Amino acid sequence: MSWTRLLIAIPVVILLVALCLSQNSESNQTVLLKQINFSGDLRVPVDELREYTEFLSGHRLERKKLVEDASSAVGNALRHRGYLKAKVMPQIRSLKASAGSKDAEVALELIIKAGEQYRVKDVTFAGLSSQLSQGDLRQSCDIRSGEIADGDRASSCITNLSNLFHKKGQEVFVVPSMMYDDAASTVSFQFDIQK
Repeated sequence: MSWTRLLIAIPVVILLVALCLSQNSESNQTVLLKQINFSGDLRVPVDELREYTEFLSGHRLERKKLVEDASSAVGNALRHRGYLKAKVMPQIRSLKASAGSKDAEVALELIIKAGEQYRVKDVTFAGLSSQLSQGDLRQSCDIRSGEIADGDRASSCITNLSNLFHKKGQEVFVVPSMMYDDAASTVSFQFDIQK
C-alpha cells in the first residue's frame, strides 16, 4: 500500500469511528419525553393509547429504552383489542437540545399499523391435557369462540393452566400456538401442556 493511500485511508477510518461512536452515544442519550403523538392506522381511540403510554411522559429515559417501552405498551394495547399482528414504529424528534443531555427534550411519534382485528375461532388443548376434563381446561381459559381475540387472555390462560396442573401435583409448562385464518380474520389458539 502506498503512503498516499494510507494517508487518505486514516482520516476516513477516524471519521467512520467517530460517526459510530456518535450514533451509539445518541441512542444511549437520556432525554425528557414531553409529547407523544399517534398516527397511522390506529383502530383504537387516541385516549386509550395515551393511557398505555402516560407512564413515560415527563420522565427521563435513554432513547433506546423510551422507544422499546413505548412500542411494547402500544403493542399490548392493540393486541388486547384483537389486533394481534399490529406493528408500531416509533420516531423520536428533538424539541429542545442543549450542550448537556439532561436538557434534551423530545416528542415521540408512534406510527401504527393495526391491521386486522381477529376473533377467536377455536381453543384446543394438547399434550397432558387429556389428564383433566375439557370443562376444567376451558374454565381455566377465559377465551370463547366468536369473541375478539385478546392477547392478555391468552397469557392468563397459560398461567391458569400451569396453576391448575400445579394443584394436581404436576409441574408443567404450556406452549401456546396460534393459527391464523386471515381471510376470515380469525385465530385458533392451541395450548400444548408439557412436562
